[in-house]
Amino acid sequence: MEDDEYVKIIKAIYIFEHVGKKYKNINDLGNGLFELKPDNVRAYFKYVKNRIIIVGLIVLKKTQKAPARYIKQAHKNIDKYIQENKELRS
Repeated sequence: MEDDEYVKIIKAIYIFEHVGKKYKNINDLGNGLFELKPDNVRAYFKYVKNRIIIVGLIVLKKTQKAPARYIKQAHKNIDKYIQENKELRS
């Protein structure tokens, strides 16, 4: 990923933190997973304990729809992170 793509995703996360789920570049993918989509970059994330955002996967857009493998990988990465961080578990 190039520097300008990192900047896009960081800016989008910043805007999302202030606007919330009403931000136009957010898709609810179900099962608690959301997609943040500035331009050609996609970040898949979840809320933990309704306040902490964990980004599970960042990819460059290649298709209109989120591929199932990206959704699966994001869930897997987030679940692993939660298991490794006791303070995030319910």
